[in-house]
Amino acid sequence: MSKWSIETLSAACAALILIMLGWLAGAAWQELDFWEHIWLSLLLAASAGTAMWLMRKLRTHLANTRLQLDASAMRYRDLSDAAQDGMWQTDAQGTILHINQRLCDMLGMPAEKLLGHKMSEYHDEATLLRLCPLRREQERSCMGELQYRHGDGSERWAMISGRCLYDPLGRLTGALVMASDITEQKRAEHALSMAHAELENRVALRTAQLLDVNLQLSAEIAMRAQTEAALARSEERLQDIISMMPLSLFLKDADSRIVLMNQACEQQWGVRHQDIAEGRDLKHFPSDQNVGFHAADREAFASRKVVIREELVWNAQLQENRLVQTHKKPVFNADGQPQMIIAMAIDITDSKRNEESLERTLAQLRELSDHQQTIKEEERRRIALDIHDDLGQNLMVLRIDVSLLHARTAKTHPRLHRHAQRVLDTIDTTIRSVRTIINDLHPSTLELGLGPAAEWLIRQMEGRGAIRYRLTLDSEAPDLGLDQRQTSAIFRVLQESLSNIVRHAQASEVEVALAQDKDAIVLRISDNGIGMQPDDHGKKATFGLKSIRERVHALGGELRIDSQAGQGTVLAIHVPQPRKSAPAEHDDIQTLAKIVAN
Repeated sequence: MSKWSIETLSAACAALILIMLGWLAGAAWQELDFWEHIWLSLLLAASAGTAMWLMRKLRTHLANTRLQLDASAMRYRDLSDAAQDGMWQTDAQGTILHINQRLCDMLGMPAEKLLGHKMSEYHDEATLLRLCPLRREQERSCMGELQYRHGDGSERWAMISGRCLYDPLGRLTGALVMASDITEQKRAEHALSMAHAELENRVALRTAQLLDVNLQLSAEIAMRAQTEAALARSEERLQDIISMMPLSLFLKDADSRIVLMNQACEQQWGVRHQDIAEGRDLKHFPSDQNVGFHAADREAFASRKVVIREELVWNAQLQENRLVQTHKKPVFNADGQPQMIIAMAIDITDSKRNEESLERTLAQLRELSDHQQTIKEEERRRIALDIHDDLGQNLMVLRIDVSLLHARTAKTHPRLHRHAQRVLDTIDTTIRSVRTIINDLHPSTLELGLGPAAEWLIRQMEGRGAIRYRLTLDSEAPDLGLDQRQTSAIFRVLQESLSNIVRHAQASEVEVALAQDKDAIVLRISDNGIGMQPDDHGKKATFGLKSIRERVHALGGELRIDSQAGQGTVLAIHVPQPRKSAPAEHDDIQTLAKIVAN
């Protein structure tokens, strides 16, 4: 019923009452006297005045009611337009009757294109059955996520909640639906999942690279083992040959002239006995070798005991000097005068060469091991920096965005506020996990120097168990003048030593002293544990001390261990003081390390 029909009905009712009163008055007018005519006229006038007064009061009341209704509608419209969530109202057939500005902004469409249209024009039947309260006969409300396309063509998400509207008689009059924009939240979740996937891919890639390096190292170690096995077999064959053949043997008279030599000696010198007999050996050997031979003979006669020397012997057949080990025993006659020298010579040329080759191989293996450790530390440091620079910054930006959403929804959207709080907690947990991964790969305090890194490690160890630690630093410079490689190596030695104490020492107190003098860096680690057992060095499964010893040797240092059963263990490391050089890292990297550590 329109607003004019009420006034028209009221006037019609009043006119009808007046007509009826006038008809009754006209019917009874002829039968009344003068005064009754006056009273009847007054009654009709009073009735007409009363009807007019009632009509005026009714119109005034209706006008006030319309004003209040308009004011209420204006407040509803203002509240709807000021709401942070999108709102729209439909009739019982799903035709849109009202829509606020927030929903227009979310859809990217003006209200004129939406009013008067049905919801079925914009969504398919499955979506309407899931989110439209008019389609849910068993429930009066519904809630769910809706993915839609904005007016600019971008994909967006909204959280839809709606309920049906009923009149006082319980008849369905329409539906009211509210939409909260969760696009940024969805994008943040997608970005977090992408970052997590990227982190897993990077970790898998780095793991594969480390596996490749380990496989390469294993192959080189296997090749080294094969070489050593071949060398061992060669030495065994050489020993078999020596055991089956006589040694090189020759005799000299008192004047150091060759009087006898066997076939082994002929082969050793590359010359036959008849070619150098009767003093012709002076022409065969170089003059400096002859002088050395005569000096050794005189020494043997003078000492009256076996003289063992290593000498160079010219081999005419091979045209080279051979290194032999000679055993010379002097023989005297009955008068005690020199009579002859019995000598045996062992060709040690090949053995010396193999020994030098073995030493070079051992040095190369140590250099390779040190290089592998350096590569591993550099790779850990690079991975830690990549995680910090990429994932850390992305997580921080994501946390700022979610914090803004969390702050804005504190009063207006409690449910979204709680969901944003859960997202913040998840992000904080992820940030702590990332920091833990970074410190496990490469502690950021290493960028500040060995001293701060040692303090950080002590704090970490104290937090993991009941052992009490005490650290003493005797140096003014936090980096102790060490470069990145030396700092990482000594830090890993300290870390491995403390881990060994936790696993095996059964100690309650540990003292760590780090000092710097003019010549060396001194690291001393002592505990009050059970000490090292007699068979600890022979255990094949323990490589802690071996790893520490190789790291220290790679730095040119010295490792000393003082341990007695039941009296604890003292491990002292002396590393030569490195030469002063320009700092390897800049101040901004140190500042970054402080930020990450905190």
